[in-house]
Amino acid sequence: MQENDAKKMVPEFSEETCGNGVQVDFELSSLEWIQTQEKPTYHGWPTLANVGNDKLVIVCSGDREAHVDPYGKVLMYESCDKGKTWSAPTILANGPLDDRDAGIMVTPAGTWLVNYFTSMAFSAFKTEDNTPPRWKEIEDKITVSLLKKEHGFFMLRSTDQGKSWSPKYRIGVNNVHGPIVLDDGSLFYCGRAWNSSCMMPSTFAEAIVSMRSTDDGLTWEEVSRYGNSKTGIFAGYQMRDWHEIHSVQAGDGTIITQIRSHSEAPPRTLQMVSHDRGKTWEDLHPVCGGFPSHLLKLSDGRLLMSYGYRKENYGNRCRISSDNGKSWSEPIILSCNSPAYDLGYPSTAELSDGSLVTVWYELQIDTGIALLRCARWKLK
Repeated sequence: MQENDAKKMVPEFSEETCGNGVQVDFELSSLEWIQTQEKPTYHGWPTLANVGNDKLVIVCSGDREAHVDPYGKVLMYESCDKGKTWSAPTILANGPLDDRDAGIMVTPAGTWLVNYFTSMAFSAFKTEDNTPPRWKEIEDKITVSLLKKEHGFFMLRSTDQGKSWSPKYRIGVNNVHGPIVLDDGSLFYCGRAWNSSCMMPSTFAEAIVSMRSTDDGLTWEEVSRYGNSKTGIFAGYQMRDWHEIHSVQAGDGTIITQIRSHSEAPPRTLQMVSHDRGKTWEDLHPVCGGFPSHLLKLSDGRLLMSYGYRKENYGNRCRISSDNGKSWSEPIILSCNSPAYDLGYPSTAELSDGSLVTVWYELQIDTGIALLRCARWKLK
C-alpha cells in the first residue's frame, strides 16, 4: 500500500459535518471549579470514575507549576455527594520524574486500578540558558540507573477502595484513561507501546498495542500489535502521530477504540473497531475534530464519548451513539467559553439515577494555573 493510498482512508471532514444529524437534548445543572487546596496548583489530564454506590473518584496530575515541569504528582480526589463537593487530594505517586496523565477504573472484583506514566519532557522543554535553577537541581540528580527504574508506564492497585495501594509495577502500554472491562470479565487495555529509547513515551512510540488481563490487572498478555512495519489500516502513517487512545465495548460485543491523531492537520479523533476482542481492527475513520476522547457505555446501552475542543470557542463536548459506535450524534456542548487552548481531557461517569458528571482541566488566564472543572448534567 502506498502512502497516498493510505491517506485516502482518512477523508477530509469538518467538525460541523461529521455528526449523523441527530440532535441530543440535555440539561446542565451545574458547572463548578474543583479547588480544595489552600494554595491552588496546576492540575491536568484527569480521569473520573464511579467506583460504586455513586462514589466518584478523580485521578490527575497535580501539584504542578505548569503544563510541562518536573513536579507532577498523581493525585486522587473523592466525592460522596455526586460531585457537589470533593475531598482534599491524596498523593498516589510522587517519584523523581514528572508523574502524569493518570487513569482509573474498577475491576469486576472491586479492585481499583490507576495507571500513569513518568516523563522526562521537561528536560527538553527549556534550553540550557533558560532552565530554572530549581529544575537544574532536579536534572542533576537524574542518573541512568534512576531512569531505568523510574521512567515508564506504571500501574497501582487497591483492593480496599483506595485506603491503601500496592507498589507501582510496570505495564507495557499506556493511555490517559486506562483499561476497560470486557463482557467476559477480563480487562482490555489498548494504548501506546513503551519505547525505552524515547524521553516522551506517551507521545512518541513505535506501536499501538492491545493487551488483556485475566487476573484482575496483575499481569497483561499482548493480544495484537500494530506498527509502521505492518500493512493494513496503519500503513502510511507515523505512529508518533497517534496517541491518547481509549476503548469501550458496545452491547453487540464490538470493541470501539478512538485515537488522537496528528497525522493530518487539524488534529482529530479517529475510530477503529474490532469484532474479535482486539486481535484485528478495521473501519478506520474520523469521528470529530476534537481530542482526546473518553468512551463510556451508558446503562441504557448507548455509548457516550467526551472530548476537548481546542479550536475557537474552546471547551468540552460529548456525542452519543445509539448504534454501537457506527455513527455519532451532533455535539453536546458542555462548555464553550474557555479563554485558552490549554484545556480538555474530559471523562464522564454515570450515576445510578442516570445523571452524568464530566470532569476536565482548564487554564485560568488570570492565575496562569489550570484547575479541574466539573459539570453535572443529564440527557433528556
